[in-house]
Amino acid sequence: MHLGETVRSALTQLWVNRFRSVLTTVGIVIAVSAVISVVTILQGMSLYIQEFIQGLGSDAIWISPVAADQRDSDRSKRVRLTVDDAIDIQKRCGHVVAVSPMFQNQIQLKYRNREVIAPLLATTPSFRKIRNWYPDDGRFFGEIDLSQSRNVCVLGRELLRKIDADERIIGQEVSFEGRVFTVIGLLEKKGAFLGKSQDDVLIVPLTTARKIFGARSQDTLQILAQADRSERANDARDQIEEVLRDRHGLALQEKNDFEITTQDQALSFFNRASRVTTFVLAGVVSISLLVGGIGIMNIMLVSVTERTREIGILKALGSRDKDILLQFLIEALLLSLIGGTIGVVLGVLAGYAVSWFSPIPSPTVPIWAISLGFLFSAGVGVFFGMYPAVKAARLNPIEALRYE
Repeated sequence: MHLGETVRSALTQLWVNRFRSVLTTVGIVIAVSAVISVVTILQGMSLYIQEFIQGLGSDAIWISPVAADQRDSDRSKRVRLTVDDAIDIQKRCGHVVAVSPMFQNQIQLKYRNREVIAPLLATTPSFRKIRNWYPDDGRFFGEIDLSQSRNVCVLGRELLRKIDADERIIGQEVSFEGRVFTVIGLLEKKGAFLGKSQDDVLIVPLTTARKIFGARSQDTLQILAQADRSERANDARDQIEEVLRDRHGLALQEKNDFEITTQDQALSFFNRASRVTTFVLAGVVSISLLVGGIGIMNIMLVSVTERTREIGILKALGSRDKDILLQFLIEALLLSLIGGTIGVVLGVLAGYAVSWFSPIPSPTVPIWAISLGFLFSAGVGVFFGMYPAVKAARLNPIEALRYE
């Protein structure tokens, strides 16, 4: 029997028992769709986060305080980073070219008859260079604004939309915490990150915020630094760690009371989280594939029993054992591949559906994931279809013809 005839015969058998065939493929469909949907979502998120972190600068370094005891409510005992820490990092770290201390808070911003809750970022002029975030209208505040603690601010585009204003706001006044600020610039649009807009922000000089918020601006101070080269980010990190441990008087056996994160570390953290998700998925998929494979084997065994006389006739007409084996093996393979095809389609649709109804980035459908889905399907079909096919091939033709 030619291969083409064998495939046509297998497709005919599956079509005749189409309802049973569809039910048999459910396990394969679930397994493959789970693989494709999760892989497409993870790939989309991975590319998105990589682009976001790289957009912050491959040489950017984040420094945050880490309290020794988070339960300690005594403010005087809380671990803090200071502006002097930032100044010392700038002076003593040879691989650091820029440093910008930062303080963040929520404020109630007023503009004309509009009042909105807005994120406040207080920092220094170096921030725009480290974050590669410049105004596309007006200007960013400079060293004179910082040294004189001027009441000036820069707005993000999303915040501009929330207060129902446009570019003509430059030179006009907004207010918060009982202070009036002059808008001097509008930041270029950065977009959202995991559903949170980066453009919903108001930036003011750090010295101005310290006058307004006092000790509160010190409690959550963070430091953003920039290495002289991206390949020297780890060297800069080591220098920063040495300087801060010295400034904070930490003994050799004491842990850091601060946390330093480079771009490579941030990407590594996300990649580890992705791997854990992949391992969990692999367990779920293995169970689904096992169930689907057992279902295929059972149905094929039933098919062998139902077609015993047919097998006897084929052998009587000259079909060889390998022809019978190939026919039933191809049926199992086609059954599995049909389930795999449905699973791939449903997985891709599920990935886009999750992205559509949630803030996660658009999924990416890699060719290797689709190929892997079909490969898994084919493997399950061959593995679990082999036993029924061998059983059919080994039937005695005389006993098969007598079977009722």
